[in-house]
Amino acid sequence: MLSSKNILVLGANTEISLKIVESLPLSGADVTFVCSKEMDNIKSTKEQYHIDFYDFTLFNTFVNKHLKHPFDGIVYAGGKGGVRPLKLNSAEFVHSMFHENVFMFFELVRLLLKKRLIREGASIVALSSVSSIKGLKSKSVYSASKAALDAAVRGMAAELADKKIRVNSIQKGWVSSDMNLDFIQSNMALNRENDLDKQLLGPIEPIEVANLTAFLLSDLVKSITGTAIVIDGGYTL
Repeated sequence: MLSSKNILVLGANTEISLKIVESLPLSGADVTFVCSKEMDNIKSTKEQYHIDFYDFTLFNTFVNKHLKHPFDGIVYAGGKGGVRPLKLNSAEFVHSMFHENVFMFFELVRLLLKKRLIREGASIVALSSVSSIKGLKSKSVYSASKAALDAAVRGMAAELADKKIRVNSIQKGWVSSDMNLDFIQSNMALNRENDLDKQLLGPIEPIEVANLTAFLLSDLVKSITGTAIVIDGGYTL
């Protein structure tokens, strides 16, 4: 499905990122993985780097030094979560959320285009969240940042269409591997009812997100662009 395709993945040390970089080579892809935090070497990747890619200066230097060949696919699996009531949404907190969830995605695409590192006909996939279309207590900043990410995807898709470059996002719901994260537990505590109960088919497994990512990176359907694909187990019904 991804035979001989060169894929660049920017991700954090999460189970979702790991599943993506482990599964893509099984479909024939050569994967370059850039991780924001140090982690054990993943043998399935073609190349692996540890760098704080949220630092624009460091990332610019990294691109100039290490990325020499164009990519057929880009995956932005970075970003951050967090819950805070409105009265605690400081400007610093808002900027930090948007920086990792939106601004870095813009910088990634900008640099790769400038350096001609995205092939014609390539596919770009950004991991978003159903929070972008679902209102929840104390998640207004996170929701707004993911909505901005989805809007960026639509604009990029329109601008890059003449190069046959597709740009899509994945709006994921509750993922099983994220249930123990601090901000997820905080969100559960802030909502009196168990929000997970609304996800009718239960938690999503990380491999499902990885499989959907692989599909969007492939050429099986070349006409999907500017779209947010929902994978939420019925959460938003």
